[in-house]
Amino acid sequence: MTEKRLKPYPKLFARYYDFLVYNRQTVEASEIELDFISWAMDEVCACEVHKILDVGCGNGRFLIPLVRRGFEVVGLDNSPEMLEECRRRLSMNNLRAELVRSDLMDMSYASEFDALICMDSVICYLLDAERIIRALKKFRQALRPTGLLILENWNMLSQWELLEKEISEIRGNDLVRIDIKEKNHYNPFTSIWKIEMDAEIIDEGRSYKLKHTETLRAMTVGEMRMYLREAGFSQVTEYPDFDRSKSGNKDGENMIFVCGNDNSPAEKGFTP
Repeated sequence: MTEKRLKPYPKLFARYYDFLVYNRQTVEASEIELDFISWAMDEVCACEVHKILDVGCGNGRFLIPLVRRGFEVVGLDNSPEMLEECRRRLSMNNLRAELVRSDLMDMSYASEFDALICMDSVICYLLDAERIIRALKKFRQALRPTGLLILENWNMLSQWELLEKEISEIRGNDLVRIDIKEKNHYNPFTSIWKIEMDAEIIDEGRSYKLKHTETLRAMTVGEMRMYLREAGFSQVTEYPDFDRSKSGNKDGENMIFVCGNDNSPAEKGFTP
């Protein structure tokens, strides 16, 4: 049976991704997000981190600032348009990184990376448990024996107020205007969350119509922890926010998992 692959973002969605998702022309990871990653690599990882694999790197939101901080980063994504934008932004910043077009289910790295990051709910695009566990096993295989996984999911189940309500917004800047309508649906039997987007994009007097649906698997913290342990990660700690000073906030919109590979020494510590 042929393995089902994730569909790359359509060209128009990839082109205006940062406007559509963040309402800004260009977005990089925040200092709080980057500081969390640096903390995990410095204080939790059992090895010194030099080489990082960014799975689902997109247009470089995390990849570019990590390269700027001196790490060797390999970016993997299945969208040629997002990778092309990442290359453009790397060039604008006089930075270099290896970019690989691949579905995450096709990864075949073996003990090559000190750390692997998978951010922005990329793992949630795999809709069934079997594929999620298989992907996580590939993540573990890509890591050195003392490597570190940092995985971030949107805590969809904390966003019940969004369900079945149409959200209408105007996004963009002085040059680009996007009239967007968005509606969220949740199937409690399959745990599938769908985001339906209908937008008109006006750029330099030209109008583009965009219809796009995001389909994701909604998961609880306990469910994700179980999948990680099934994949062989022996040490798993979860956080509700990248800001560790808010670690007592259990109602955060994030689920961030910091995971040691099987041979990571316990004395390194998985505490905030």
